[in-house]
Amino acid sequence: VSLYANIYYFVPRYLINKKYKAYLLCLFFTVIFQVSGLIIMEQVARVHLGLPLRITSYNLSLFIQYIPTSIMNILCILGTSATVLFKYQVKENMRVCRMEQENIKSELDRLKEQISPRFLSNILNRTATLVKSEPSKAYQMLMNLGQLLRYQLYDSNREKVLLRAEINFIREYLELSQLYCNKLNYKLVIETGTKDLFVSPLLFIPFIQQSIDKSGDEAISLEIHFCLKNSDLAFICQSDYKDILSDNELFAIKKRLELIYPNNHSLS
Repeated sequence: VSLYANIYYFVPRYLINKKYKAYLLCLFFTVIFQVSGLIIMEQVARVHLGLPLRITSYNLSLFIQYIPTSIMNILCILGTSATVLFKYQVKENMRVCRMEQENIKSELDRLKEQISPRFLSNILNRTATLVKSEPSKAYQMLMNLGQLLRYQLYDSNREKVLLRAEINFIREYLELSQLYCNKLNYKLVIETGTKDLFVSPLLFIPFIQQSIDKSGDEAISLEIHFCLKNSDLAFICQSDYKDILSDNELFAIKKRLELIYPNNHSLS
């Protein structure tokens, strides 16, 4: 009874909630209850069997005689307490780990670069004006926009994607930007052997998007390289736009890199 009371009541109610004094008090009274129960059972058994009573008076020395038995009982109770605490600690660690993973995932989703609303608005407005004058160009712009949105809605939800899919997304984005603004010139260089690597989705588009957005109506040239350097993937985005990205614009990129590739990336 004392073991079950300890497992299902004392430990969950007091020990896990860090009410140590209350738990020790319950443990003390449990031991007293056990010793008293042993004495009463022995007396009842002797009376029932007609044996002479061993205990003639109740005093402190009587309880001292039962100290070895009490110690064994306490050890059993503490052993069950340790088992319950270990099980609780394992569950708590799993819960904390799951919460940390969920927080990291939500943080990554929040930091994941998306196509800017301004860009989408410009494309839609541009296609609306081209529907009558240049329907083929408007059709091509809508097709490219559909490919971008499909990748952003579905493929970007994965933890990792093939680099070839990411490069196709970048190429669609550049082609769409070029259809919208004839002043954009770009060069995309992909080294052999890089396309089959797995990367986090939408990792490279912020650099390209920021460069194009900041250029405004000015002519801009972009040169983008994907290559291998000492078995590591290197992404190089060169632009003739003079102003580099500010710290605020790079914050999300840096934060995301730290979460995905901790101590295993460089950014310059």
